[in-house]
Amino acid sequence: MVSSDFGFEIINVDELSLQEERFLPSELLAYARDENESSFVRDIEEHLTLVYQLLDTQGHVDDVRHVPRVIPVTLFLKEDGLFVLANHKNINLVKKALNRVEKVDSPKHLLLSLVTVFSKQYFDVLDTISEERDKLINDLRKRPNKSNLARLANLQSGTVHLMMGTKQNFEMLTDLQNIEQDKENTRNEKIQLQDAIIEARQLSNMCSLNSQVFQELSSSYNNVLSNNLNDNVTTLTIISIGISIIAMVTSFYGMNVKLPFDSVDAVWVLINLITTIITIMLSIVMYIYVHKEDNHPKHK
Repeated sequence: MVSSDFGFEIINVDELSLQEERFLPSELLAYARDENESSFVRDIEEHLTLVYQLLDTQGHVDDVRHVPRVIPVTLFLKEDGLFVLANHKNINLVKKALNRVEKVDSPKHLLLSLVTVFSKQYFDVLDTISEERDKLINDLRKRPNKSNLARLANLQSGTVHLMMGTKQNFEMLTDLQNIEQDKENTRNEKIQLQDAIIEARQLSNMCSLNSQVFQELSSSYNNVLSNNLNDNVTTLTIISIGISIIAMVTSFYGMNVKLPFDSVDAVWVLINLITTIITIMLSIVMYIYVHKEDNHPKHK
């Protein structure tokens, strides 16, 4: 709930006229329009300005195939009010977060409350990712097929986006705490800042943990796929050697060379039978030799 004792406005920078832009610092507008802006806090014209990485929760929160994204939003704090500079991508997210803000008594209290709500929106997505991660681990143990590995890559990519966003937010709030420690803030503002930092730290740690888990999973199953590929290549090599033996033996009977049994009409049946038996025996010997270390691992 936003108090009427101070001003508050959500400004859509995509719809500003040239005349309206004159009343806002050009540097502030540049930050607000940069879709790849990193989180930071600083003073612009002696007014506190911060950029926060807002989670894009529009339409795909529960869809595990969707890669979570973060969108920067700019907040500009003045003595008499708070201005949120949004665009067409995040303005609805800001309005939705505003509805979850409890009663505040100052512009700075509102800013910190909004940041806390922004952070809490990450938890639902992280819970979904954690559930999908546990399910994926079980599926990969049963069968590391292309579909499961694609899910792993998708979740890993989404977690990296979340990790970078939450890390930036936590570092920004830590910088804000250093800036605010010498200022006279109300009790509610101090409590809200601590709450925001706690939420951001927890999110950053959770995302880092998920990222490490996915990285280890990816590394493990890359090794599994590499070993499977080596086994397949080895098997194909053995088959190729076996086929080459048959081709080598039978090729002599197409040359002008005196060979045994070449006057017998049905000799090709006997030759094929003998060479096939020899090929199978050699293939078995090669297969056993190649896989003997797998069947009898070395013990230290």
